[in-house]
Amino acid sequence: MRAKRVYLAVLGLAVVIIFAVVLGSLGRAGRGDGGEGAMKPQESGTPGVARHEEDWLLEPVYQVKMHRDLVYATKENQLGKQESLALDLYEPDQEEPEARPLILFIHGGGFNSGDKRDAEAIAKEWTSRGYVVASANYRLRTNPQADMKGTIADAIEDLGDALSWLHQNRETYRIDTRLTAVGGDSAGGQLAVTFASRYEAADGEDGPGLFAVIDIYGPLFRGEIQEGYPSTLIIHGTEDAMVPYQESVVLFNMLEAAHVYRQFITMEGGGHSYQDPRVWGQVAQSTVHFLRNAISSPKQIFLPAQTELAVSAGDEAKLTLWRQAASTEAAGSMRAQLPEGWGLSGPTVYSAGADTDVAITIPEDTASGLYPVLIWADQDSGNAELPLTLYMKVKERLSYERTVYYNTDERQIHTRLAIENKHPRLLQGKVVLRYPNADGSQDEVFELETLQPGEQRELTLPFYSDDPPTIFYENLPGITLQETPLRTHVYAAEKSDKPLTIDGSLEDWKRDNPFPLNRESQVLMQEYGGASDLSGLGYVSWDEDYVYLALEMKDDQHVQQESGFGIYLGDSLQFSFRLDEKSGAPQGVHELGAALHEGGSPSTFRWLAPPPFKPGDIPGMKAGISRSGEQTVYEIALPWSELGVKEPSEGLQLKFSLLVNDNDGQGRKGWIEYNSGIGYKDERAFGDLFLVNKNKRN
Repeated sequence: MRAKRVYLAVLGLAVVIIFAVVLGSLGRAGRGDGGEGAMKPQESGTPGVARHEEDWLLEPVYQVKMHRDLVYATKENQLGKQESLALDLYEPDQEEPEARPLILFIHGGGFNSGDKRDAEAIAKEWTSRGYVVASANYRLRTNPQADMKGTIADAIEDLGDALSWLHQNRETYRIDTRLTAVGGDSAGGQLAVTFASRYEAADGEDGPGLFAVIDIYGPLFRGEIQEGYPSTLIIHGTEDAMVPYQESVVLFNMLEAAHVYRQFITMEGGGHSYQDPRVWGQVAQSTVHFLRNAISSPKQIFLPAQTELAVSAGDEAKLTLWRQAASTEAAGSMRAQLPEGWGLSGPTVYSAGADTDVAITIPEDTASGLYPVLIWADQDSGNAELPLTLYMKVKERLSYERTVYYNTDERQIHTRLAIENKHPRLLQGKVVLRYPNADGSQDEVFELETLQPGEQRELTLPFYSDDPPTIFYENLPGITLQETPLRTHVYAAEKSDKPLTIDGSLEDWKRDNPFPLNRESQVLMQEYGGASDLSGLGYVSWDEDYVYLALEMKDDQHVQQESGFGIYLGDSLQFSFRLDEKSGAPQGVHELGAALHEGGSPSTFRWLAPPPFKPGDIPGMKAGISRSGEQTVYEIALPWSELGVKEPSEGLQLKFSLLVNDNDGQGRKGWIEYNSGIGYKDERAFGDLFLVNKNKRN
């Protein structure tokens, strides 16, 4: 922990702009009965040995084999040129000879950007459970909104070709395309919903068939949902700044009206990033459980009304099971596989003809988290082969709001932590703040006296930590019931005693206060090759005229062939600032960037700015960028006037984020970041930056 002086901080935003739009009316849905949940898979040829294991397709038990850049078609793009379209294929490394179900995933990017590699993380999650996953590229356009109908028509055609290619190569990769799910995020989610609405199952028992759709915050769908549409899972964050949450509510209502088996997973507080660590577990669990229920639905009497059931520890959870139309005469009893100490309560017998409820008790000392649950609906004539599957989301008991601020009397940065009891019962115990340091970690322990439901308490700490702490809540017996990692950094930018020369050399910088760009937790990149691939250190300084930013980056390959708006697609720097609301200056996010062209000249661009500033060129910003061997040095001087600051002074607080993009010649791989909220726009993920002046210390 540091009790440092304040320095200048700048909050950043991102560069991936995702457009949300859709087209007019669509065609007929694929096979499946809405009342029964999904297209009925063929019994012959479906996975056999593992099929009857209760954890089939649920547990991550397989290693993943990847097949990159498999060309499935060559098409003419909007420029009239032939373009090779490829997919990446992920298959489980398993000995069982049976064919595996398929998931065709579609990347987002506003129809003008994005790449199949963006889906690597979720593809590996699904593949490790036993699916074959294909992530496919499709034709993009520079200005998709100029002809949105044509843009989507091209993409839908490409996806159809990808599925045809997968069907033709099903024996090579042991794929059962009769059991196909299609999904995507953002623009890809919209395409998945549209593709399913237009899909017509091929004639014959061996043709491809859709059993499920996964729509992750896709833009508004303007077509038709008809009965027989595949089972559909919608995932959307309540704080999505790119695609309004309400658009998914509209789609959900359309599915309900068409009697389609549907689920809606709300990422509370989530933005436009399903890979955000705060929601990743929820996304992985919801998709895995939903897909298993959808694929097993022909053998089920019921389907769960909820894939995710949120409940407080110590409460009784009530789960409603929807009866399928083909099983109205079935009667029997329920049994469940539950976490230790949990139990079924109330009646476990169900009668013919109606939906039924199952009650589950959760012990008071259950830690917050996600817990899988299996439920069998046995019939009087025999036991069920496969259980229904879902997960319980045991809610967090405490909410935390951390505020860092500059104490003008002490000329120090302090921390304020507001704690609120979100639990329905009183809480007692300890709150432990664990800060990382050079020796491992350091704990600050605070006794939590009786805290009633809804009651708040505030802790004021006379220090701050550059790195965010993890907060633990322990009850009186010492059992840890909640672990909450905070994610934003605090940086103190020291005032320079003389103007810095912007020439791509850091010889005139004091480099005793770096921020890291070398940790695994900071990497959002596919096929990351470690520190030699991309890593480094950063610095921020200031004087009366400029805020200065510098990076020393290790990068084994440098590729930058774009200019202006598109520089984020190559090796480049992106950074964002947002003035703290107390500054009185124009509010809003300033999102800027710089890149080094392969010819040696620097390029800069501003993507976002509040009025009166405008995107585009950045008057007065200086950029010095140099490359020697495998090291790239970025040096930036941004006039305070470009942020609306007239007189910067010690104690000024800004919100700040930064990322460095990486391109090794095959397109943008991803980035490494300090704070977040740029690659996926969410200014709440910006960290804090303070201006400090060590030269004035006593």
